[in-house]
Amino acid sequence: EYVSHRYNSQWAVKDVSFTLTGRRITGLLGANGAGKSTLMNIICGALTPTCGEVFINGYSIRRDPVAAKRQIGFYRKTAELRRVGTVRKAVEEAMERCGISHFRKRLVKHLSGGYQQRVGIAQAIIHHPAFIVLDEPTNGLDPTQIVEIRRLIGEISGECLVMLSTHILHEVQL
Repeated sequence: EYVSHRYNSQWAVKDVSFTLTGRRITGLLGANGAGKSTLMNIICGALTPTCGEVFINGYSIRRDPVAAKRQIGFYRKTAELRRVGTVRKAVEEAMERCGISHFRKRLVKHLSGGYQQRVGIAQAIIHHPAFIVLDEPTNGLDPTQIVEIRRLIGEISGECLVMLSTHILHEVQL
C-alpha cells in the first residue's frame, strides 16, 4: 500500500511505501520541507493521508485507530491517555530511564531543550510500545545533549523499533 498526502495542490508525500520490522533504529532522512513530519504524522494517525493506508502491527491506523495507536509511542502523550495500568509506577520508571526524575516538580517549559526532549521520550516509552516515532529528536540541542539523547535512543532501540526523522545524515548513523 502506498501513502500520499497533499496540501491544496502541493504533494507533501507521494507514493511512499515501506515495511519496518524488528528492534532497531530506522532513520527517515530528508531536507527541510521534504515531508518527513507529514509522513510521521500520518504513521501516528494524527493526519489522514489523501490516499493510502498505514498498518501498525497489522492494525489499520484508519479503520482501527485505537488498536493501532496503542502500538505506537510518540511525543506529547501521557500515561493516562495510553491507558497504562499503574500510572504512578509507569511514570516513575519512564522518568528514571530518561534521567529526569530530579526535575519531577519543574514545569517542562522551564527545562533546557535536552531535558524537554527527554520528557518527550519518557512520554513515548511510558506504555512500552512496539514502535516509537521521534520527529527530529536532537533538533536544537547542544553537542553534549545530542550525545546523551543518541545514547538513550540506542538503549530504547534494543526493546522496540524506533523511527526518527532528521535532515542531518550523521543523525541516522547512530
